[in-house]
Parts: sequence; C-alpha cells; structure tokens
Amino acid sequence: MENGDHKDAAQPSPAANRWTVGLTCAAIVATGYLIAWLLHEPEPSEPTARAKNSYVTPPVAFPVQIPGCDVVEPPRQGQSFGMVHSDTDRYDNPSYPWFSGPKALAMTQALQDALPGDIEIAFASLRDSLVFQPILGDPAQNKGFGGWTRANATLLRGDRAGALSVTVRQSTTPIPPCVAGDLDERRHLPDGTIVDTDDTWSERNGVRTLSRDATAYLPDGSVAYANATDQAADGSGRTRALPLAIDELVALVAEPELRISAPVPPGTPNPPERCLRFSKSGPVIDQVQARRWDEVLAQIPLEGVTLDRPLGALLPGEMGGGVCQTVRVTTPGWQSRLSVVVSTGQPLPQGPDTSSYDGATRRLPDGAVVESSERRGPLSRTVTVTRRSGVQIQVSSTDASVEPLPFTVLEEIALDPGLEGSR
Repeated sequence: MENGDHKDAAQPSPAANRWTVGLTCAAIVATGYLIAWLLHEPEPSEPTARAKNSYVTPPVAFPVQIPGCDVVEPPRQGQSFGMVHSDTDRYDNPSYPWFSGPKALAMTQALQDALPGDIEIAFASLRDSLVFQPILGDPAQNKGFGGWTRANATLLRGDRAGALSVTVRQSTTPIPPCVAGDLDERRHLPDGTIVDTDDTWSERNGVRTLSRDATAYLPDGSVAYANATDQAADGSGRTRALPLAIDELVALVAEPELRISAPVPPGTPNPPERCLRFSKSGPVIDQVQARRWDEVLAQIPLEGVTLDRPLGALLPGEMGGGVCQTVRVTTPGWQSRLSVVVSTGQPLPQGPDTSSYDGATRRLPDGAVVESSERRGPLSRTVTVTRRSGVQIQVSSTDASVEPLPFTVLEEIALDPGLEGSR
C-alpha cells in the first residue's frame, strides 16, 4: 500500500465504526529510562471538536478478512505501547545472554547493509545513526516494557526524508492472533518466518503522520520489528515521506543476521563509544565540515598510542552543539576513553595566563588560548584549545584504569592546525 492508499479509504459498518481519541500520557524517568503510555479510547458516535492533546487513528472494520489469516479477532480497546530510552553504553546485561557489544555491531552492520542502495542515513548522533543500543532492565521487572535492542535513524532518499526504528527481542510466547486494526496482511515465508505488515496513519493535535511497519516472528524465537514514518528529523528541508515500502520493511525484518541465534563473526569489536555529553551553544556543524575535520584527525600520528578504532568519525553530540567522537585507548598503562569535541562560535577565554595545582591557561602567539586541567577521582585530563575564529577543540582522557594520556598527546590532537576551520 503506497502513500495515497492508506486506511482512511476503508468504510466500516456503522456499528463497528470507531475513532480513537484521547491521549493519556504518563512519563516516568528512572534509572535511565523514559517510559510513556498512550491509552486509546473509543470516540463517541457523533463527531466532536478534538481536544488539545488528542490522538486519532483510522476507523476499524469488523468483521473483516485479512490476507494470510484464517481467523481474525475483533479489535481490542485500551491498547498501549511503550518507549524505552537507553541512557547507557553498557552492553553486558546478564539478563540477556544472547546479546553483547559485538552482537550489537554485527546486527548494526547487517541492518545498514540491507537498506536499499539509494538510501542514506542522516548525519546525527550515534544513538540516531541506526546503531543497535544496549538492552535495559531485568525481564522479571520490566512489566512488558524493555527487553529489546533498538536502532533509530532518519533516512534520506532523494529529496525525501522519513524515520526508521528497528527493534529485536527474544520471545518464548506464541505468535499472536490476527486482530482487526493491528495488521493488513500476514505473510508466511518459506523458512517458517511469519511477518505481519501494517500501513496506517495517526493524528496528534490534528497533524497526520503516515506509518508503515513489519513484525517478523522468526523460527528461533526472535521477534524483529521495523517501523517507518514520514516524520523526518534531519532539518534539511526535504519533503516528508515514508522512506521504505512495505516489501522493503519485510526484507529488513527477515534479514538472517538480525536473528538472536545468528553467530557473530570472529573479531567483531564493540560498537563505537557514545560521545560524552556536553552542552556548548554554537552554530550547527554540517556533515561536510565534519568530514573535513575527520580527514585531519585520521592523519594525526599518535606515536605509542593504540586505539580500538581510528580517530576521524565525528558525529553530532547528543546534547548541545558541536561534533564529537569517543574511542578506547588500549595502550597498557593508559587504558582510558579518549574524547574529541569540536564546536564553533566559542568566545576566547579572558584573563592572564595562569597555572595552578589542577589546571593551567596560556595564550599562544596567534591568539589561541590553551587550557589544561587535571582532576582526580577518577583521574582525568583535558586540553581545550579555543581559536580566534571561534573554533574550539576539547580533547579528554577519562575513565583511566591506571593513568590518563599525557597532556602532550592531548595537545598534539587539539593543536593540530587542520582543525582551525574549513580548508
């Protein structure tokens, strides 16, 4: 079903006609979670003015025949869905032994490789770059929320942009029945996989969002779910559109490498480290400029320093302006996190050169200001270089197991003239 063929064309019987309205939203923030419930209730038979915070979905016809379903159950009321927001980069949750950092990266690479060739992942933070995130919680305590790994991104396709979210989880429960309003079709694939698809829309406060999804119930107990909407978040001005067709979503959720039982190739590393949070104000840095700085970072010789992956993969920070990258230092004695943050539009620090027990400030002949600081508990070191152009480079060595990187190494990165600006 394509863009012009959504469910608003359905004509259910008057007795079964219903509009879903009303939004009850509760948000709970605890131990790194954000959980929200959307409660759907039937609308009165006569149309009324939609209240603020209304949530509307299409009418549901029943009885109805759904391709691939022998029996269709009546629509259910009081449906809900949950969202779990991961605020950790630890993949070693003992409640889910099938999942790990290398497994997350193998799944990420398989998912990204399975996208159609004309699709680009929008320039965004690591959490919004279609990278599978840690699984949160304990299955005995999450009460139906959590238990999955999620990958999100805005997808660009020509002059169009839309969002994609993919989750994978393990299930020991039977495949759910076909329920009117929950799916348009149930497909039975040759390997025993069952895929439910849905092409629909919803309105919040009168603003309509198109949505497509596919849910695969795989023979090994994996459940893979992909949802595409026309809500783009890249800020490029592209036309809002669903980025993937139903058949393309089916291909994604049926991808063999997404299964919980798929082996991880030997030597697969952990996913990239998330950037340390920061909140510097300043102009937005686009992908073109970030790639120029990537070329500079990739060529900086760091003698005697071994990293788990090369420098040169800057992404927008998860809070505030600028771009950043965090890698692991694996050099014996210096094991730590190495973070590079580049921002623009920053004012030059004022005041004379200073030196104290835990920090120092000096001004270079070209007007740049170099600030060095050291903190204990745990020991960390940071060098911040602010150029007269407003470009600021902050390089930190944190979470050191023995000793952070020396200031000389941090300055070698922060003072590289190629990071001054555009070349």
